[in-house]
Amino acid sequence: MILVKGAVTVLSVIVVTAVAPSVAAQFVQEHVIAVESSTPASAKEFLQGNKGPSVQLAGQLRLAKDGPKQPLVVLLPGAGGIGASNHTSNEWARVLNEAGLSTFVLDSFTGRKRFVIGEHATLPPIVRVVDAFAALKVLSEHPFVDNGKISVMGFSHGSAGTMYSNTARFHKLYGNGLKFASHISVYGLCATRYRGDEDLISPMLILHGDADDWVPAAPCVYYAERLKKGGKDVQIITYPDAHHVFDSVYVGPVKKMDFTTAAGCRQEETDAGDIVSVQHRSPSRKRTRAELRAFREATTKQQQRRPT
Repeated sequence: MILVKGAVTVLSVIVVTAVAPSVAAQFVQEHVIAVESSTPASAKEFLQGNKGPSVQLAGQLRLAKDGPKQPLVVLLPGAGGIGASNHTSNEWARVLNEAGLSTFVLDSFTGRKRFVIGEHATLPPIVRVVDAFAALKVLSEHPFVDNGKISVMGFSHGSAGTMYSNTARFHKLYGNGLKFASHISVYGLCATRYRGDEDLISPMLILHGDADDWVPAAPCVYYAERLKKGGKDVQIITYPDAHHVFDSVYVGPVKKMDFTTAAGCRQEETDAGDIVSVQHRSPSRKRTRAELRAFREATTKQQQRRPT
């Protein structure tokens, strides 16, 4: 897809070089647009297709040029939210506008009465799939947007909405019959293996820093390998020595402080819709326990045969 190829070019510019702020206008119109989404009560409720109560969100639409049928990129910010004008999602809006792509930065938090990063992070990232599709529905009806050329780009917490809105399973549950042209994940959350997560619909680009210790790259590399083995249209690019938020000349690089996160812990969805640690379902763990029981039984038998 052209938007994936274009994204690679634009990303190369912003990541490899320091991008200075531009004083010239990068868009011709700007609007705040309401988006009706919903909030599943938990990740499990989402996985079971239970949408939960409706919620009114909003996003910032920037049209890069005049006229109809414009390609557009929906931006899903990380747990930091939209932030200041130099925040990552706003930087990307500027860069994409300069490249001739309109943008829509979606705020998943304020409408849910979550105002600080700690509150933002309590929203299960996978729930933002619902938000992504809700934005797609609204934008597909906009007279200046080409509904066949709407892509989605998500950062960290927002990456789940980006990557997993690309699966046939969640598209069927929440897609309203619409699909994105392409999906772009930046330092994404790939550690959880969902049922059906290899059944992709559109091309996907994954970008990650090799040195990211906040959201490690390894799970995304593994996910991309699984997708490629299945013949899916996915490309992953990792950047040596790049940390979290590597793409921001104002914020990054972000290095993990003295606390732990689950972002690098491998998890998977069970048939019942629960998310469990892979180690709890590990064949080697079961084998170890079985071998220990066999050893104990054999030792007991040997002791019983010994003369007293």
